[in-house]
Amino acid sequence: MDDMSGMDMGSMSSGNGMPSLFEFQRYYWAVVGTVIGVGVVANVLSRFLASQRLYDKSNTPSKPKSVLFGVYATITATTREAANVTLQPIVFGSYTLNLPPLGPVSLVMANLVTIVVMMLYGFDTTDKYSWEDIGYRTGFMTICQLPLVILLAGKQNLIGLLTGTSYERLNWYHRWISRTLWLSATIHMGFWFRDYAQYDYIITMLKTDSLTRHGFTAWCVLTFIFLTSFAPIREWSYEVFVFQHIVTMAGFLAAVYLHAPDEVKVWVWIPIGLVCFDRFARILVLAFANLSIVHFDYRNEKPFFANKATFTPLPGNITHISIPNPVINWKPGQHVFFGCHSIMPLQSHPFTIMSLPSDKRLDFLVRSERGGTRRIFQFASKYHTLRGETYTSSKNQRTVFIEGPYGCTRSLRQFDSVVLFAGGMGCTFTLPLMRDIVQTWKVECGDSSSAGSKYRVMTQKRLAATKRIRFVWVIKRRSQFSWLESWFQSILEDVQLCKQLCPGFDKEIKLSIYLTCDETLEKFTRVESPEAHSAQGDGINEVSLKKDQVLIQSSYTTPESTDTTGETCGQNSTCCCITTVKNEEDVSSPPICNCSGPASIPSADAANSSVVPQSPPPISLIDSDEFRMISGRPHPRTLIRNVLERAEGESAVVVCGPHGLAADVRQSVVSLSDERAVHKGTGAQGIYLHVENFGW
Repeated sequence: MDDMSGMDMGSMSSGNGMPSLFEFQRYYWAVVGTVIGVGVVANVLSRFLASQRLYDKSNTPSKPKSVLFGVYATITATTREAANVTLQPIVFGSYTLNLPPLGPVSLVMANLVTIVVMMLYGFDTTDKYSWEDIGYRTGFMTICQLPLVILLAGKQNLIGLLTGTSYERLNWYHRWISRTLWLSATIHMGFWFRDYAQYDYIITMLKTDSLTRHGFTAWCVLTFIFLTSFAPIREWSYEVFVFQHIVTMAGFLAAVYLHAPDEVKVWVWIPIGLVCFDRFARILVLAFANLSIVHFDYRNEKPFFANKATFTPLPGNITHISIPNPVINWKPGQHVFFGCHSIMPLQSHPFTIMSLPSDKRLDFLVRSERGGTRRIFQFASKYHTLRGETYTSSKNQRTVFIEGPYGCTRSLRQFDSVVLFAGGMGCTFTLPLMRDIVQTWKVECGDSSSAGSKYRVMTQKRLAATKRIRFVWVIKRRSQFSWLESWFQSILEDVQLCKQLCPGFDKEIKLSIYLTCDETLEKFTRVESPEAHSAQGDGINEVSLKKDQVLIQSSYTTPESTDTTGETCGQNSTCCCITTVKNEEDVSSPPICNCSGPASIPSADAANSSVVPQSPPPISLIDSDEFRMISGRPHPRTLIRNVLERAEGESAVVVCGPHGLAADVRQSVVSLSDERAVHKGTGAQGIYLHVENFGW
């Protein structure tokens, strides 16, 4: 696109005391480095604060006890409120665009403004004699963004390691920083072509000048990457997207290398080095997680490939995968990339680990969608009869490969109160977080069988500052409860054990399962009427349902590949499960919802063809004051407020589920924080929010 050979243009200045092109590049990275530095400082302070709370001997370890900590809590609350605000979704016919929170958007917009200002500062874009100088500077500013794009893309992420941010969150920034890169490259090309157009010279330069051809080729490849990076195309076939993305990115870097002058080729070598580092690190992680030879404790106990998994089908087209005695360690809330090449060749899918290291096994619940996950479910069903009998365990086992663990979540043990929301399969993320806290309660109560009890005795360090847990799980069908029934039973038994071991045990836990109607939630939109806030006789509020209106809130549970029965309960085709429970404490006895459709498990003969329906197994409700099963939809704001009003320190709210649930919880947290004037230093305790999803 431009003739940039044969001279050192990086030292060129635009005159009038303007910085050189190299200096503009350094200024940009000074800005980027400052933002990363702020993230590092925040991460260090967060870790220090968590450690300080666990060593605090008072009854309120999560509460600020000095002016300094109070000021920090106020600054944190102000930042959280501003960062978590989300605009209303944009509706295009039947498609809904869910917007990300203002925090991430602000960072992306700040990067865009910085780039545009540095590209055009001091120039008169209408002056034709400036177009060549603008072309040079925009080119230099475009190429210096490449390392940041690659830094944000890797799974072994240096920025994530320093700032305590998981790679999947940084991947969202990677996509939008890449789109800023495309915009700056387009501006760069546009000003050079604008300069050539004065002399009708564009075609001639493309035919005769190799640098122009290489530059135009790089822009074309980058445009293809830009167009294929949007969600509908990525989700169409993710494996194909990843393959073509890697190939086209390699082609783009090659074209940029041929186009760039020698003095800025370092900006191409840095991304190449980062890619090589990421791949090398991932190979090491893969070997460590799968080869018994690299683990001295397992060399003689396990085969060369250390991980073998069993597959069990569950109601709702769910597969339970279990890997006994894995060679890796992990933290609650993390995930691995799972591959079983004998079932789904050359595929790897991210599955959340729902077990704890103390369980000495990796457990996953995997929904059967299409492609690899459906083949996994078909394989599990092949060795499973409708009566739940399994053939020989050896036939039901397969060698599997895992990569990870990945994911980074602040330890919830540092918070006074924890509220966990899950929609559908989101339980795989929130369940281990709850179990981790309950296990620390057992250790602190002196249960010698619990992991970490010796560490507790040696250090006299508090293992958890958490006093109360509120767990909410929203599901469509009663049969789905069977996925976690034994887990819930075990959790409540652990709490009862704590009460026996510690007569003064003051911890609280409450589990609530909300049953919603099947596909009716996909067909209707919830629009609360003024009358919705008046309590009814059965404690469930009236909710008006309107068709074909602007989507205010999407379904709280993800769609499932199960048959619909078309059944309804109540008059006028309404269902008690669709209504919102304003306050579940007012519900004396949960109403029965008759619109739950049947679960489905394919038979061995029909595993590769049709699905044979099966009635859901009966559910034995846990006889405990800590557990409730309710027909209806939760009201997150009320649930969170009830916990916050009793909190004696900072609280945490975690949500994992569909966009509708996540948006409702996020809005509730922002509203309650503002209502309590946490950001004004009123003394009300802060609220930490974590929304678990892959991108916005």
